Amino acid sequence: PLNLIIMRLTVKQLTAVLKAGLIVTNADGETKKEEMEIVVRELVSFGINQEQGSQLYDAAVAMSTEDMVDQLKGLSNDDKKYISGYLIAISVADGDVADNEAKAWAAICNLCEFPNVSVEDAYNYWKNN
Repeated sequence: PLNLIIMRLTVKQLTAVLKAGLIVTNADGETKKEEMEIVVRELVSFGINQEQGSQLYDAAVAMSTEDMVDQLKGLSNDDKKYISGYLIAISVADGDVADNEAKAWAAICNLCEFPNVSVEDAYNYWKNN
């Protein structure tokens, strides 16, 4: 479960997870309400309150993509699978996976050395954990 993951993540790693989520959210050029609801819901399930969420958001926006990749590469494969599914959940939240969202997901998974899983398997892993 996500709460077990948060106990293992540093603030910098959590910031990197949010950065990856924001990249996928913005990949199609627009941020939709449904996509941001997934992002916010995950932060809440991590135990992040509104003030912490604002600080985390600012840190994620300021974080370089290179730093995000470095942080995510070091996670366990289970954490990587969960985050991969989380990124897919953001993409499907509005009922339409834009090509750029799918490309952003694939690029993040590749750069961060996430396990090679299908979109469906990643989503199901996230949903069931």
